[in-house]
Amino acid sequence: MKNYEKTVLIVLVLVFSAGFFFTARSAFSSYSTFAVAKENNRAVQVKGVAVDGSLRELGKREFTFVMKDMAGATQTVRHSGNIPPTLFEASYIVAAGRITGSEFVARNLLVKCPTRFMQDGD
Repeated sequence: MKNYEKTVLIVLVLVFSAGFFFTARSAFSSYSTFAVAKENNRAVQVKGVAVDGSLRELGKREFTFVMKDMAGATQTVRHSGNIPPTLFEASYIVAAGRITGSEFVARNLLVKCPTRFMQDGD
């Protein structure tokens, strides 16, 4: 292998490694709070629960609801998409997005429902 080919190979490995690292870092990020999202002005994943009675449909496939994060802070969350049918029965919700204006705009909502198949004591 010529020196030029070795150099190109090393550069390609470094570029792909850096791309993988940055992709994996965002995919495996830990949960945050609304306060951290406001401070850092970056995309985060916030874990919490939906506040009963807070759902507002804004139009076709767009809605807001109030979410309480694990630190106890509440924030209006806006999402474009279908309303998860178990939004208010969920064990918890993970909203991935960022603060925009006075709302947390979620690009993804993950709803963790309590399993109906577990026996008491499991």
